[in-house]
Amino acid sequence: MENRTDRLEQYWEQLEQFGLERRDYPDARLRQYRRGDFLCRQGCPMEELLFVVEGRVKVCAVTPADKTLLFCYNGPGTLVGEVELMTGEAATTSLQADCTVRCVALPMKKYAESLRANILFMNRVAHMLAQIVARNAVNDTFNILAPLEARLRAYIAHSQRDGVFRGRLTETAEYLGVSYRHLLRTMNELCARGILEKTSGGYRILQPLALGREQEEGEWSVPRTKE
Repeated sequence: MENRTDRLEQYWEQLEQFGLERRDYPDARLRQYRRGDFLCRQGCPMEELLFVVEGRVKVCAVTPADKTLLFCYNGPGTLVGEVELMTGEAATTSLQADCTVRCVALPMKKYAESLRANILFMNRVAHMLAQIVARNAVNDTFNILAPLEARLRAYIAHSQRDGVFRGRLTETAEYLGVSYRHLLRTMNELCARGILEKTSGGYRILQPLALGREQEEGEWSVPRTKE
């Protein structure tokens, strides 16, 4: 993990939507994470409130049975630590960089009181949390009722770039709550039906309209159904 301050100013305008003035946070820092680095770990105290300004992070948790659940992906404009800011408790999930990620970091303890007193900041956080709750309610219904193929097609439609799905299948299986073997069998079926084509760089989408329900740009809830 790198600590950079040279590019902080160019990112600060993203924080202005939260009602935060640069002059009020002289010790703000720009953090850079490489793919695989943890922004925070489940069960550990949060020392900084992080504003994701570039890149994508995955949100996951480990169950008592030592199984990892992948909940969603967060991108620029999202926060890391807003729930812990309100509760004062340790992190309930782990967040890991999925690529190069940059965040503006504010010391949690130092600014907790002033942030909670900032009406614009609190309204923004409340709005973001309400959107997450509403989106998860819709997604959870879809995840409970839809078969694996429908959920997989929706996930591919959301995750593809330039008509190619390059997601790691082990992670995709983890996200969808199924075994790797079951997922691979379903991917092979989609290829056999001419919907996907296996290539060296991933899976090329041959019939985009056949991929089904696309999610709006943003995050996905974890499926509640199991294989």
